[in-house]
Amino acid sequence: MTTMDPAPRIAVQAAEAFAADRLDGIAAELDHTGTYPKDLVAELAANGTLGLLLPEKWGGSDVGFATYVEIVQALSRACPAIVSIVNHHVLAASTIAQWGNEAQRSSALPALARGERIATFALAETGPATGVGAGALMAARQAGGFSLTGTKAFVRNAGVAGVYVVFATLAEHVTTNGLFACIVEAGATGLTVGPCLDTMGLNGCLVAHVTFDGVVVSESAVLHDLSAGPAIAERLLYLEAVMEGAQTVGIATAAASHAAAHAVHRIQFHHPIAHQQAVQTMLAEMATDSHLAWLGVQRAAELIDAEEPFEVEAAMVKAFLARFGTRLLVDGCQVEGGLGISESAPKGIREALPLARMFRDIAGTTLLDAPADFPDRLIAASLA
Repeated sequence: MTTMDPAPRIAVQAAEAFAADRLDGIAAELDHTGTYPKDLVAELAANGTLGLLLPEKWGGSDVGFATYVEIVQALSRACPAIVSIVNHHVLAASTIAQWGNEAQRSSALPALARGERIATFALAETGPATGVGAGALMAARQAGGFSLTGTKAFVRNAGVAGVYVVFATLAEHVTTNGLFACIVEAGATGLTVGPCLDTMGLNGCLVAHVTFDGVVVSESAVLHDLSAGPAIAERLLYLEAVMEGAQTVGIATAAASHAAAHAVHRIQFHHPIAHQQAVQTMLAEMATDSHLAWLGVQRAAELIDAEEPFEVEAAMVKAFLARFGTRLLVDGCQVEGGLGISESAPKGIREALPLARMFRDIAGTTLLDAPADFPDRLIAASLA
């Protein structure tokens, strides 16, 4: 294993320092209030976090995916909700960087790299699949572009994003997967962000349905071309799986550390419960599963940086954490007993009892954006 270059190492250390100085303790407040952390996002923008994966040409730092997931893990140990805000911004901005033309990049990316505007993507719908069912976002051709009508579901950063990467289905090609991606500005006529949804975890990262009522999109807003939608969506989902993997590992390692510290200081029958075999087994499994997941995340990130196929590795990370992610927090809560599931502590004390919040955050990370079983098909196919 090679030693990390000084510049990426500095970026990781800066993220660790920011997590310790600015994020420790804030996760509990966000969990109870659900308030969007505007000031903290602005600080992250000022220190370059929102442009980490964007090319230097457009104002980013292009640190590479392996460094980015290190930063995600470090920040997630302190406040996963803020990481979810950053991840969805970075995914949308990176999609424009990879699939957009020169005019689209020059128009959107500098402001996104500086964090002057927040980005997100709108892919999921309430029907059984994109482009299927009542409310599906359909695109009808019109002179010079398209008219979008329908609803996108569970859009992160909804309401604070200024730029949306939107996936729509051409009405005349609905039976042939006429999915395409386009850039939509937040102020577009006919675009309405619904009420913020209550979610299981990651409170502070706003989630809402977004309705399109005849939103006009010009042909110049289409990413790549009208046939590229499925490829863009697939790559976005697999990149997201790797980012979510790093986020989950960050939460899990923080939970394991907290549970272990509790086990050392909690005395039962004249001895710390850390001496009990059942507790040791739970702590060991938490640490082992987190470590194995992290190795998978790192391997996928290395392949992404090398511009090699990474989808199978990303699918394995997604599948592994879908099966074991929440169990990590179940074991942690069992180690801490009543304190592990406590939700009623007053402000100032609840920050010291984070496992119930971490349980919800880890579930929100692994469940909301894509079904847990979608990687299995790819993994199985890769074996034949």
